[in-house]
Amino acid sequence: MSRSAQKITQAPCKNCNGWTNHRLIATDVEEEQDKEHFIYCCNLNEMLKCLGCNSVVLRHTYRDQDDEDATIHYYPPPSSWRIPHWISNHFPFSGQNVPYSIRTMMKEVYTALENGSLRLAAMGIRATIENLMIEKIGDQQSFKANVDALQKAGYLSLRQAVALDSVLEAGHAAIHRQWEPKHRDIHTVLKLANKLIETVYLDEKQVRDLDKNVPKRPRPAPAAT
Repeated sequence: MSRSAQKITQAPCKNCNGWTNHRLIATDVEEEQDKEHFIYCCNLNEMLKCLGCNSVVLRHTYRDQDDEDATIHYYPPPSSWRIPHWISNHFPFSGQNVPYSIRTMMKEVYTALENGSLRLAAMGIRATIENLMIEKIGDQQSFKANVDALQKAGYLSLRQAVALDSVLEAGHAAIHRQWEPKHRDIHTVLKLANKLIETVYLDEKQVRDLDKNVPKRPRPAPAAT
């Protein structure tokens, strides 16, 4: 392996949610220099692989003689929206208990967020929750009835049901009333939606596994006659 391939550098990783160590796996350099006018510029492209999750990112660095500091861009760009482990392609088994349709819809929600399409994200969250409710308790012909049935099935507390009504109303407002959510609004509905998905699919599976692993209480011996 070449010396450049051994280089370790820091870069943002969307899957690890922060700056992590990356290994340099490829480099391309383009330099232009006009000796007569002393004009110089350099474009450096580096392909980096995260040492935590093996995802790949491209770092482009531009520098010319007038720049005190280089201009650096990452592709894909860093995101402030943390993608849950059960959605990420780099951890496929962690989300195997979440239906494929739910995972793919939430992936599209995060794609919308990364492109600044907050209204589309709100619509997508609403559609995801609607599909979740129908998948678990069947279609009760209205959102209110679906939420009530989900609560009666034991997936929601009364307080969670009220919060879910707000999430669904946010998506409805984005679709029908031209509501433009702010980042804080999307953070709120996204947090509630992810928590609901984890409660319905992941927590339920973990509780079932725990019940299987915990030894059963022995039955009392019959009383002597």
